[in-house]
Amino acid sequence: MAIAPALALLALSPGGNATTYRNFKLPCLAPLLKQVDPEAPATVNLAFLHGPWRAPVLRDDIGVVSFPITTTSKEAQRWFNQGVAWIHGQAHGEAERSFRQALLSDPRNPMIFWGLAVANEQRPGRARLFAHTALRRTGNSTTPRERLWIHVLANFYNLKRDNPVKAPPPPDQTGEQNRARHRQRIHDLENLALAYPHDVEAKAFLLRQLVLDLHRSGIELTSHLAVDRLAHELTTLSPRHPGAHYRVFLWLREQPAQARAHARSSASTAPGLADSWRFAAEGWRADGRQHEAIALSQCALRVHHREMRKHLLMPPAAENLSSNYAALGDMLVSMGRLQEALEIADALLSLPRSLTVEGINRTSSDLLLLGRRLHAQAAMQAGKSEHVIHLFRNDPRFTSTSRSPQEAAQANYWTGLALCSLERPDEARSIALSLAKMARRYENDSLIGAWADGLTYFHALSSREDPGGPHSPPHLPAGIHSAAWQKLKKPGIALQVARDHLEQNPRGLFATALYCSTSFKNGNRVAATRAFDRSFRQDVLRADKAHRSFPALDKVATTLGLPTRWTLPPGNLEESSLPEDPDSLGPAQWSPPPAPAWTLPNHTGRPVALADFKGRAVLLNFFLGVSCPFCLSQLETFRPALADYRKAGIEMIAISSDNVKTLTLRLGKTEEKTVEARKTFPFPILADPSLEAFRNYHVFDDFEEGPMHGTFLIGPQGRILWSDIGHEPFNHAGRLLEEARRLLAGPSSDPSIP
Repeated sequence: MAIAPALALLALSPGGNATTYRNFKLPCLAPLLKQVDPEAPATVNLAFLHGPWRAPVLRDDIGVVSFPITTTSKEAQRWFNQGVAWIHGQAHGEAERSFRQALLSDPRNPMIFWGLAVANEQRPGRARLFAHTALRRTGNSTTPRERLWIHVLANFYNLKRDNPVKAPPPPDQTGEQNRARHRQRIHDLENLALAYPHDVEAKAFLLRQLVLDLHRSGIELTSHLAVDRLAHELTTLSPRHPGAHYRVFLWLREQPAQARAHARSSASTAPGLADSWRFAAEGWRADGRQHEAIALSQCALRVHHREMRKHLLMPPAAENLSSNYAALGDMLVSMGRLQEALEIADALLSLPRSLTVEGINRTSSDLLLLGRRLHAQAAMQAGKSEHVIHLFRNDPRFTSTSRSPQEAAQANYWTGLALCSLERPDEARSIALSLAKMARRYENDSLIGAWADGLTYFHALSSREDPGGPHSPPHLPAGIHSAAWQKLKKPGIALQVARDHLEQNPRGLFATALYCSTSFKNGNRVAATRAFDRSFRQDVLRADKAHRSFPALDKVATTLGLPTRWTLPPGNLEESSLPEDPDSLGPAQWSPPPAPAWTLPNHTGRPVALADFKGRAVLLNFFLGVSCPFCLSQLETFRPALADYRKAGIEMIAISSDNVKTLTLRLGKTEEKTVEARKTFPFPILADPSLEAFRNYHVFDDFEEGPMHGTFLIGPQGRILWSDIGHEPFNHAGRLLEEARRLLAGPSSDPSIP
């Protein structure tokens, strides 16, 4: 990694002698960031450049953790405990934020680096760096207990204390070798728990690893009951521990009724953690109580919306937001509540989109892909495959605003599925071939690969070719899938598809109906009768009115001696530990947050306020000064597009960290700027040397103690419609203008299937 050129360039710049940041003698970190691999940084300080920059706040609603470490700082201990609580809640970004704050009070503490390593487990390069740092910083004050904690990680990452400063990368491992590595970590945690039987977190992390490895690494448990006793001991010793949900996931597949029993109270231990509500929802869903699970998932989104509004976060930046929206959308579709699913899809399509995706394997916004997918899935579930073709070919909401191949691949996938379901496989052939070609080109993109495999399989099946056994094309409605096997005269496989779908969607409305009708058609009336129970007959009337009729089940009802109208009025849903006032968790929907007010002087000292632009859209650019070449390059990117922005009704304003004197020297002493300044800065430049506006808009690195770059689109009503914040300037003026036009036009949705 060559950092020297960037340092030399900055040293020669007019502001190159400024000391702005805590760990770097640089006025702007943008050029340095371009030379740092965020997933395999060379040093801890470089790793932090791609970590969180907003300081955390102390929370009392995410559970209670007590994990004493050797430190003289009460602040460090407090933040360390909070970081561990976030880890148990699977909020790894928030965990890293808290550990970074702890590090400010105790910068060489090896256990804080242990926490950073655990928080980054999904980013192995960073995790290994932090684990290696923890190992190297163990010293005389590190207790034997802490050494054991650190050596659990060192063994997992194959680290030695005498490794070079940058630890070697892990060797390539087979699947079995990787599982052996995970089993060894469980064994090491068992030894730690045995050595320190009163260490609550030793039990908590052992439980965590047993449950996570069961679901992620396929390491089966020899006794669920024995692990449950460990979970019971944890909750007895620490009733408000945020790891209460481990017990839910322990029984999720083995004994769903047990998972639901523990889900009743799991969310209440950490109500401020969005995922705690989602985890509880999973317990209810696994036991077939999907309507109750839907209500709990809605609580998860309320917490997300509250936190996003509080911190001015745009949806693409919210951790785990996409997975929680996906869980809710999937359950709504499963239970025949397609209109609600479509409303969510429309809301997702109207959200601001990230526009800074770069590189060969450009990914797209998970939220955008999810909104498009829910629309297509609901339409095909409703038997409207022709509508799916229309969506991806003609609907302006599905127009790509990025260069992401995922969007094109997704359009091919759903268009191809729709054509095949309409028995038009010849039209789908070229689409399937094109998607397969994309999968080869972007071989590291698992999503495109799954779509290509799914369409290839379903195209063969719809062409009356035996693909050699059932496959699971992502989100293809099981009714369409099963029907294709029936047409191939393979009723046994058709039934297997129905059975598998019901196992994945317990008591799902469409899954149950499909399994009943397929079992009955195959002569298995006992299985059909068992599924055709009272709960199913009640759930039918909870579905959209258009989806309450299942003609294929009338024969089943007649066989059972039921009346022609065999549905039953919905009963009361079970109490699912919902809060008395869900609004207390946050708003049901996300809305753009109000832009903080500001009044700042321009280059002549005249005050200019955001309120002066009421009723007009504003493009607000925060930059680090008129002497920063990287900031000027950003402004230069926007300058040619300025006329188009103004034509769209958008006024551009730039806020600098310079003082008025510096701006006057560069721009002139009068309102009429110098000729050169008018050419370079054809928009207002405001001074914010105190960085108050920078801080209010969170365009400030609280850990490095320096301002950053920020670009904001503020609507005519004074709300932030779009933003991009980071140490690197945003340089995509054309793409942002397209996005601004879309957002300013407002939602143009039709939440229905024709």
